[in-house]
Amino acid sequence: MGAFEYRQAEEIRDAFSRHGVRYLFIGKSGAVLLGFPDTTQDVDLFVERSPENGDALAQALPELGFALTPQ
Repeated sequence: MGAFEYRQAEEIRDAFSRHGVRYLFIGKSGAVLLGFPDTTQDVDLFVERSPENGDALAQALPELGFALTPQ
């Protein structure tokens, strides 16, 4: 897996937006999005903890390639 890229942040933003997920990019990935030249191999997200946001997140994640089970 390569370094976290701005394009990937846009994909996450778009999928989460379509489903109304409330979240923040945090850590080094947030710094990359603000234009700092460092790279990171992952993205750190803080998602709002609520039943509605959890449902929205579960609907958005498959669009990003995550396989979810009913559990």
